[in-house]
This record gives sequence, C-alpha cells and structure tokens, in this order.
Amino acid sequence: MSWSMGPLAVQIPWYWRWALRIQQRFRSTTEQYVATIAAIAALLLLSAALVVGGRWAKERVTGDVVRTAQWAIVTAATFAFTGFLIGVWELTAEVQAAFEFIAIGPADLIRVLVTVIVFAGAYTATLLTRRAIAYGTAHEVVSKHQQEIAHHVVQLVLFVPAIAFVVTLWGIPVQSLFLGAGALGVVIGFAARKTLSGALSGFVILFARPFEVGDWIAVADREGIVTEVTLYNTQIRTFNEEHVLIPNDEVTGSEVVNFTRTDSLRLTTDVGIDYDADVATAARVATEAMEECDAVNDTPAPDVIRSGFADSAVVLRLRYWIQPPTIQRKWNAQNAVIEAVKAAFEREAIRIPFPQRELSTRPGTAVSPGNGELGGDREAASGGEAADRSSVADGGEP
Repeated sequence: MSWSMGPLAVQIPWYWRWALRIQQRFRSTTEQYVATIAAIAALLLLSAALVVGGRWAKERVTGDVVRTAQWAIVTAATFAFTGFLIGVWELTAEVQAAFEFIAIGPADLIRVLVTVIVFAGAYTATLLTRRAIAYGTAHEVVSKHQQEIAHHVVQLVLFVPAIAFVVTLWGIPVQSLFLGAGALGVVIGFAARKTLSGALSGFVILFARPFEVGDWIAVADREGIVTEVTLYNTQIRTFNEEHVLIPNDEVTGSEVVNFTRTDSLRLTTDVGIDYDADVATAARVATEAMEECDAVNDTPAPDVIRSGFADSAVVLRLRYWIQPPTIQRKWNAQNAVIEAVKAAFEREAIRIPFPQRELSTRPGTAVSPGNGELGGDREAASGGEAADRSSVADGGEP
C-alpha cells in the first residue's frame, strides 16, 4: 500500500518518513510477523533492563532521578514501538485517514505535542526540585517538615503557569473557563468536602508546624511518635507499635500535646499515706527518695504537694522532671520513683493503706414489728454503741 507524503508528513517528517522506510523493508506477511514479534521482544527486554538497571542505579543515586530516567526512556520507546508497527503493517495511510476523520489538523497535533511537553516538563521539574530538596534534608539544611512544604509550593509554582499557558495555547475563553470552574467547584465542594477539608487542614499543619516528624505527641486519645505528615493525614507510631493514620481535619480540630517541644517534662505520681502517719515526715522521706533516683533531674528539684484527702488516705503528689522528654525516660523515671518511695516508706514505717471501710450503728428509736409504730425502747451496744469495724491496713492488721 503506497502513501503519499502530505502536509502531515511535512509537519512531522522524522516520524512518518521513518515509518515509510520500514514499510518498504517488510513486504511479505511472514516478515511482518517476525518483525512484530522481534519488536515486542525488544520492548520486553528493555522493560526488564530498566527494572534491573533501576535497582542497580538506586544504590548509587536517589530514587527520583531513577524514576525520571525510566519514565523518559519508556516514553521514547513507546513512540518508537508505535511508529515501527505502523510502518511494518503499512498503516500510515489509515493513521492519516483517522486523523482526518477526527478533524485533527497539523496545528492541532502541534498543540497536543506542546501540551504534552509542557506538562511533562513541569512534572520533570518537580521531580528534580524534589531531589534537590531531599539533598538539603539529607545534609540537614532543611527539615522533613520544610521539605513537604517546599515540594507542594514548587508544584503550585510550576503547574499553575503550565495550566495557564495551555489554556492560552488552545484559545479557551478565560471568562467561560472561570464560569465553568465556579460551577464545577460548587459540585466538587459538596461531593468532596471532607477531602478538601483534609487538604486545607494539611496545609495549615505544614505551614503552622505544630509538630514535626519524630516528635512525641498526643492527639485525642492517641499518643505516639510522628512518622509522616502528608497533605491529607498524619501518621503516628504508638508505643504499642501501631501505625495510626489520623485525618488532618481531626488533628486541627483536636487538642494536640507536643511533649518534644519543651526541654524538660514534669511527671506526677500520686501516693496515699495512712491518716495516722505524719504528713510532713512522709513528704520529706518521699522527696529524699526521689532525689536519689538517677532517672530524675536534679534541676528543677523534685517536690511533694499535699494533694487532698481520700477515703482511706492522705494523698501526696510526687512531682519530678525528666530531660529531654522521651517515652523511655518517662517510663524509667516512673519505675524508679515508685520503687524508691515504696522502699523508703517501708524503712520509715510509713504505711500506704489499702482501701478501708468502717461500719457503725448509732443508738436510735426501735421500730415495733407488730404495728410499725415507733417504740420508746432504745437499744445500745456495750459501752452505749455497737460498732462493727472492718479495716485492712498495710501489714495485714484488721
């Protein structure tokens, strides 16, 4: 099948002329099948080589560079594979007829090509800038949090002008575009309000920086270490090794406690002493016991606050500090303080009471079982009062 080089071939000569040369080389059906099988095998071998070479390259350069190179090679190979098959099976005339049927002229093809190049260039530029930002993070020039902010800002800076350029290239009326965008925005706003809310909350977190990757935080009823902050959610690793994804709108709508932001953290532990014990002596013994703990900071010094009266004990609140705040230091300090204070109280014979209950009956007016009237007899136990006292204290004394 012959094909005359028309305006389309003049506009893109390197592609169609190559296809025509291939068409002249493979005349028989057998040659066409062999060429097709060889092209498919070559494409598969190229894909395998890219996978293997990508693993090797990732050990030497960053993953963004490898993915960018793979993407460029696959795109070029796809164009070459398509042109080769068009030439082998003599489909150049059919392709031109298809373009004429859908009313795509050379100018439209050029616009499509320019559009693809613009968006591909913007995407490639974001990959390169992300690599540069990651390089700064590796050398501690910027933090992981700042890396996320910079990456999203670069995406906006690159893609907004690219979209504006493409709109101008295709001659789309800006007024109609804004009108359609407004109507579409209302529809999308109702349909994806949760997603948009999460995205806006993500930007608030990225710019406000209430916490960063690696911080120890508490959000709502979750507590753990921040492992990743994205546009839509925040990932934390709890101390039970659970990986929890919290939507960013829930993070911004809840109280967030960041334990890492302070240089030191104060911990409290409550302990009860018997009502018969001397409160001042117990407080002094507890303070001395905390001062001897290596896991507790010397400055600020630990102290004891008289917290209140409980049902069975006078409550003392032990206050002590750790620095820097980490969950392991918190656990170590709590364990050390509890063990030290208990041992000190045992040495000084200061009892930590179990819950106690005291039952008593008061002298009163007896009720006559016959008519339910109040009688005048009063019953009293020996000594004027009957009391049944049951109490359990430290040491097993009832």
